[in-house]
Amino acid sequence: MLNKPDDIAQMTSAELQNLLLELKARQLELEVQNHELRANLDCHEHLFEKSPIGCLTLDKEGFVQRINSTAINLLGSARQAIHGTALADYIHPADKTAYQDYLGKLADTLTTHVSTLKLGGQDGKILEIECRGSAGILGDKMQICLVFNDVTEHAQNEKNQSEIINKLEDTLRKKTDHLTEINKALTKTVDELNYSRHQLLEREAKLNSILNASIEGIIVIDMAGTIVSVNAAVENIFGYKADELIGYGVHLLMPITIRKKQDYYLQKYIQIFIPKVLGQIREVEGLRKDGSLVPLDMTIAEFPLDGMQYYSGIVRDVSARKHQELQEKEHLEKLAHVTRLGLMGEMASGIAHEVNQPLSAVVNYTQACLRFIQNENPDLGKIAEVMQKANQQALKAGQIIHSMREFVKQRKIHRSTVDINELIYDAISLFEADFKQHLIAMRYELTKSLPCIFIDRVQIEQVILNLIRNSIDALKELPQFTQRQLSIETTLNNLNHIVVRVKDNGPGLTPMQRDKILTPFFTTKSSGMGMGLSISRSLVEAHHGTLHFNSKEDKGTTFYFTLPTESAENGRNKA
Repeated sequence: MLNKPDDIAQMTSAELQNLLLELKARQLELEVQNHELRANLDCHEHLFEKSPIGCLTLDKEGFVQRINSTAINLLGSARQAIHGTALADYIHPADKTAYQDYLGKLADTLTTHVSTLKLGGQDGKILEIECRGSAGILGDKMQICLVFNDVTEHAQNEKNQSEIINKLEDTLRKKTDHLTEINKALTKTVDELNYSRHQLLEREAKLNSILNASIEGIIVIDMAGTIVSVNAAVENIFGYKADELIGYGVHLLMPITIRKKQDYYLQKYIQIFIPKVLGQIREVEGLRKDGSLVPLDMTIAEFPLDGMQYYSGIVRDVSARKHQELQEKEHLEKLAHVTRLGLMGEMASGIAHEVNQPLSAVVNYTQACLRFIQNENPDLGKIAEVMQKANQQALKAGQIIHSMREFVKQRKIHRSTVDINELIYDAISLFEADFKQHLIAMRYELTKSLPCIFIDRVQIEQVILNLIRNSIDALKELPQFTQRQLSIETTLNNLNHIVVRVKDNGPGLTPMQRDKILTPFFTTKSSGMGMGLSISRSLVEAHHGTLHFNSKEDKGTTFYFTLPTESAENGRNKA
C-alpha cells in the first residue's frame, strides 16, 4: 500500500528505492492489464462487428451511435450514412408509432423489452426484425442498446406455415363437413335400414298374422317333398300340430293310395304336373290325422329362395261347399219336381178344357142315336144296351176330366212367412255362373224393410226362377259385344201388395208374341214347351196375386207380379 505523498519527504533512500520498485512493478501490472483490456476490447469490438446478429446503440433521441456490419446490412445503407442518423428513418411507416412507443418504454423502464418491427430498406425490400433492447445510464447520458435478429424468413415460414395450416384447417374443415355429410347420409341410411327392418318385421308379422288368419291352408315344401312351413289353417283342416308336420314328408297329408307311390308321385309331379297345374285350382282329397278324407281345392305355386326352389300349396276345405252343393242340388230337384207337378196340372187343365166339349158332343150324339135307334126295327134292346154303356162311359170320362181340372185348381199350398228380398237373393244365387258366362250385369233395386208375405216359398221361388231364366234366354240373343243388363225390383203399392219386377234390355216381344205370351203351349224358344209363364201365372194367382208384363220390341221386357202382404192376406181371410 503506497503511502500518502506527504510521507515521501520523510522516507529514507531505501524506502524510496523500495517504493520505486513497487511503482514499477504496479506500472508493469497495469500495462499488462491495459494490454489485456485492449485485447479484450479488440476482441469485443471484433465480436461486435462480426456478430451475425445486428447490434447498434442509440442515444436518448434515437440517433445511431454505434452499429455493426450485420445491422448495416439489415438497414441497407453505408456505415457513414447510418451513423448519427435517426433509426426511425429506417423503420417501415406502418411501424413508426410502435417503434417510438417501444423506445419510450425502454427509456422509462430501463429494462429489457422485445418487439417485432418492419424495416423498410432503400431497395424497397421489407424485413421482419425481432428487436431486443435495453437502456442504461452511462456517465450522465442514457444509452440504448438494440439487438436485431432478422426473422423475415422465419416470419415468412410462419406465414407460409400459417397459410398451410389454414389450408389444412380449411381442407380438414371441408373433409370434416364432407365426413359429417357422409355420416349424416350413413345415419340416414342406417335409420332407413332400421326403418326398413322395422317395416320388414312389421310386414312379416302382418303376413304371419294374415297367413294364420287365412281360412286357406298354406303348405310350403322343398324339392324333396319335405314340409318347410304351415299356417294355422292347416292344423284346423288336417288336425295336425305344426311341429307334427314340419320336417316330415308331405305324403302324411295324402290318401293311402297316393302315399304308397310317394316317390314316383313326387318325381312325376315335379317333372310333369307342376308346369301344367301352376296357378290352377284342382280338386283333390287330403288325409286327416284321424284317417278321414277331406275334399280340398288346391292351388300350387313355385318360388325360389336362397338359390333353392320351393313349392307352396294353398288348400281350402270345401266340405261345406260340397254339402251346400248337395243341398242346392236337392233344392233344384225339388223345384224341378214342383215344375213337373205344375206342368202336369196345367196340361191336365188344358186337356180337360179341350176334351170336355168333344166328350159332351159324344154324349149328345149317343143320345140322338138312341132316339134314332128307338125308331128302327133292329134289335133295339141290344143296341140300346150298347149305346147306354157308351153314354155312361162318355159321361164318366167327362166327370174324370172335370174332377182332374178341379183338383189342379185347388191343389194344397204349404205357406210360411217369408221376406221377399231374402227369397230373391236365394233365387239369384243359383244363376251366378250364367251371369258370368254370358256377361250379364245384375242390378238390385230392392226396397228395404218391406212387410213379410205369407206364401208357399218353393212355388214363388219357382216363379222368380222362371222369370229370370226367361230374361237370361232373351239376353243371350243380343249381339256379342252389346251390354247385357238385368235388374230385379221390389216395391209396395197402394193396395199393400208387394210388387216384384224382373226387367231386361233384351230384344223385346213382337205384337203377335205379346198377344200369346201368357197362353199355354206358346213359346218363343226353339226347344220350349210354352208352359213356364202359364205355370207362373197360375202359381201367382193361387196366392191371390196377378202376373203382368210390359215389352217394346228392341227395347226389352219387364215381367212383374203382385202378392198380398201377410197383413193384407190376413185381412182378406177375415173378410
